[in-house]
Amino acid sequence: MKVNRVVVGELRTNTWIIEGVSDSDGRNLLIVVDPGSEADKILAAVNERPVAAVLLTHGHFDHIGAADEVADETSSYLYMSEAELATCPQLVADIEERYGIKVEVPRIDFQVNDGDVLDLAGLRVEVMLTPGHTQGSVGYLIYDPSEPDQKHYFSGDTLFARDIGRTDLLGGSPEDMEASIERIAHELDPQTKVYPGHGPSTTIEREAAANSWWPA
Repeated sequence: MKVNRVVVGELRTNTWIIEGVSDSDGRNLLIVVDPGSEADKILAAVNERPVAAVLLTHGHFDHIGAADEVADETSSYLYMSEAELATCPQLVADIEERYGIKVEVPRIDFQVNDGDVLDLAGLRVEVMLTPGHTQGSVGYLIYDPSEPDQKHYFSGDTLFARDIGRTDLLGGSPEDMEASIERIAHELDPQTKVYPGHGPSTTIEREAAANSWWPA
């Protein structure tokens, strides 16, 4: 399993491209996480390889702006949490009102919920509901079949390297964020690799040692 990053847009959002197992033609199946903008750049990184799914961590414009185009061009399916989809029109409208940035609510093929386990690109993907940045934010925990003890967590804008996501936008909640960070800290192994929505990757072990928001 390989993870590649494509940085897109003015907010330098991380779009993550995950290589799963090979198909019958020997091509690696892919998962794309948070195609926020610059679809051409993301599709160039995909490089015509088959995409099993496009996963969305939450509904802010910088994480969904290219979702429809990437899914359409790769003939793949879009996933978002049920809780986030219910509020996504309000999130989109709020950002347009605040900043004048307009995006469309992506068409979602599959809604996911906390605890769901998905089999995508030959990989086990577990859904963790982590409200705080938005009401329906989720992280995706993916198991590496080539390294059974290694897990990869795609945290969206909930957990960053040495920081956490903002809670002052529509649907944000400092109390929910605190609970979500505590859940991540207690449920994920220290060696788990973390791939945030912005900035560098990290590990749970590093955050336990360096993140001032980490629970005692």
